[in-house]
Amino acid sequence: MVDLSANGNEEQSRLDFDTEIVFLTLMGDELKAAAKRINLSVSEEKSQCTLYLEVEWSVYQQLLAGEWMGLLDQAISRGSEVKFAENQPIELQVMLKQSLMKAALRKGSEVENVLQSFVEDSDESRPLRQSESWLITEVKQQMRLPDALDNGTLKIGYRTQWAESAATSAASNAASSSAKSTLNGVVEDYLNKMELPFEWVDETIARLTFSGEHGDWIVLVRTDEEKQICIVFSIYPEAVPEEQQTEMAKFLFEENYDLVIGNFEMDANDGELRYRTSIDVENDRLTMELFNQLFTTNVVIMDHYFHVIDDIIQNDQ
Repeated sequence: MVDLSANGNEEQSRLDFDTEIVFLTLMGDELKAAAKRINLSVSEEKSQCTLYLEVEWSVYQQLLAGEWMGLLDQAISRGSEVKFAENQPIELQVMLKQSLMKAALRKGSEVENVLQSFVEDSDESRPLRQSESWLITEVKQQMRLPDALDNGTLKIGYRTQWAESAATSAASNAASSSAKSTLNGVVEDYLNKMELPFEWVDETIARLTFSGEHGDWIVLVRTDEEKQICIVFSIYPEAVPEEQQTEMAKFLFEENYDLVIGNFEMDANDGELRYRTSIDVENDRLTMELFNQLFTTNVVIMDHYFHVIDDIIQNDQ
């Protein structure tokens, strides 16, 4: 069923359906979900696409463990400690990142065409089925009620900070049309929102310590307002010894070939190893959603490789 409505210059549509979509994480792991509905809002200022999914308990645990789809601890609202039943599906509401809307609308702005862009097997569609192209805004589960209340329904769950970001996006877009946000402003707003303490080393570099599941390391965010470039570096806390640099360089070369976003770098002079992600927003603007993708991808990748890098450094020591 498709519902269409117009609100000023904005066109909204909805399609109910039932099909399996397999999302891939940056590590290549599968996240299987039953897609139930797609909501599409198209306007000249900003378009938005939302999917309503059902996943098994095990997939929800994958999302939490890997912090996929923006499900970071910092993004989960305080007081949202909800205990879900393991034998019941989990309902997810996920929002497509703005950087992928052009790919989603490549076949047209009709909701059926957008859905086809997701499910077809093509090079253009694969980025739309990557887990880090989406942000989870709501997590819910329907509760089993007593027989006496069999006709009613009750759902428990929580909203993430991405839902709040989506709710206020219209106002922020309106403001940005008259006053373009600076890169530093977006970086500051995001880090403050995620409650990540940081400091500006100078006018172009923000520095913070990030604590992952496997270790702690320094993250640098570099901005260039003139060129409209933003770069995130995760710096491994230990330099690679000279005797391990050849082995490390070979390993990084092979891994960089398979990485979808970003790349590892190593300085042969001092052994510094870092992971780099960057975005060029010339003729556009850096948004919270875009920076989240840049930052989250960076720290998730570094955390995943943290112990592997340590094993190579410690080899034969």
